[in-house]
Amino acid sequence: MKPFRPRTITLRGRVLAAAEIDDVFPLFSPEGEKLWVPGWDPEFLDPPESDWSEGQIFRTREEMGEAVWVVTRLDRALHRVEYYRVEPERYVARVEVSCRPVPSARTEASIAYSFVGLSEAGNREIAAMTQQAYDAKMLRWVEWINRYLAEPETGPDV
Repeated sequence: MKPFRPRTITLRGRVLAAAEIDDVFPLFSPEGEKLWVPGWDPEFLDPPESDWSEGQIFRTREEMGEAVWVVTRLDRALHRVEYYRVEPERYVARVEVSCRPVPSARTEASIAYSFVGLSEAGNREIAAMTQQAYDAKMLRWVEWINRYLAEPETGPDV
């Protein structure tokens, strides 16, 4: 049997949000993303209440099936969080978010997704990922986040 060789890729992007860091960083929590991401509806597994904490496990419904997420690091003081997202039989993704204040009461969020294939199907998906597509995703995030910050009562109806 030929040994499996996982494909890997890391994609990096930035989001510039029109608000102070303490208002922006919580938007990258599982509960916070519900405010601006269309269709985002995490199911909290452990702990079952929606407290954002290291070790928290939740799941989401994705285009290709279910994803299980684990909060592996959370540093509220430094405005950094790391998640692992597992899509069984496809891939594992490490998601890193780091926020920093920038002039004019704005916040820059750096977001990196690192993917590791778990199967040939996952490897094919990873092979199709491009920085250009990720950049387009970051532009959508900028639009959604800033729309929410400007009109928080409207929610993510996109």
